[in-house]
Amino acid sequence: MRVFIRDYLIPWLLLILVWVAIWIFVPGEEKNLSLPNVLSVLILLPLFLLVVLYFVGKTLERYGYSRKDVRRLPEIIEKTHGRLYLSREIFDTIGQALIFWALFSTVIFMTEDPLWGVANAVAMFAWIFAFFVLLVSMVIWVLGFLPALYRLLTGRKLNRDFLVEMMKFNLVSTAILIVVRLIALHVGDVSAPHYVMKLIAFGRNDRIVNSLLELSALNFLFGLVGLYGPKRIGKAAALLLTLIVFGQLWVTWKLLFG
Repeated sequence: MRVFIRDYLIPWLLLILVWVAIWIFVPGEEKNLSLPNVLSVLILLPLFLLVVLYFVGKTLERYGYSRKDVRRLPEIIEKTHGRLYLSREIFDTIGQALIFWALFSTVIFMTEDPLWGVANAVAMFAWIFAFFVLLVSMVIWVLGFLPALYRLLTGRKLNRDFLVEMMKFNLVSTAILIVVRLIALHVGDVSAPHYVMKLIAFGRNDRIVNSLLELSALNFLFGLVGLYGPKRIGKAAALLLTLIVFGQLWVTWKLLFG
């Protein structure tokens, strides 16, 4: 247990303490450390950890363990520390969840009512994730397009895992975008915290939402052509991928400057 406590548990606890110190000692006009807000943040911490344990369980499955082995997490980390990437991956996953919890909590502390605080935090992250459709396009330009062309023109197989994960991520981002759109169109005029109002305004912006939906469709089409194009049309798939990327660039130009 010594390695687990020294190299894993203590850094996780220090991360929490650093954020607590920021909330207490860093001045801010909008900061509201009321008892209801503090209790809300404390309640959210175990909820976030329960969610992250699900992802830790999936990570364990990839290395031959079962999800029930989450109960033996300290023991598994002790055995794999320095020998398998598993322990590092678990450390990063839980650390990222704690940072996500801290950012979520920071938004809650910016409101007077904890319920509005949670809504404000959800709205902020929904607004961010809805824009991840554009991020998927950028990943395609930087990491997917040129390697795909090279593999197609040299007769090699494309990176199937990259294409599948890209399509999954694009699908999740698109689902969030559609939910935001539907909520914004059906909610009435309300007086709400900053990020809730910002999310509603974003969801009602026809130009931005339509452009992101067009990008989402092109992202998905890129994945489909990459997965099935080489078998059906051979090297002509390279031309289709090129046209798709030019289409993404055109839509992005309209989104940013139109």
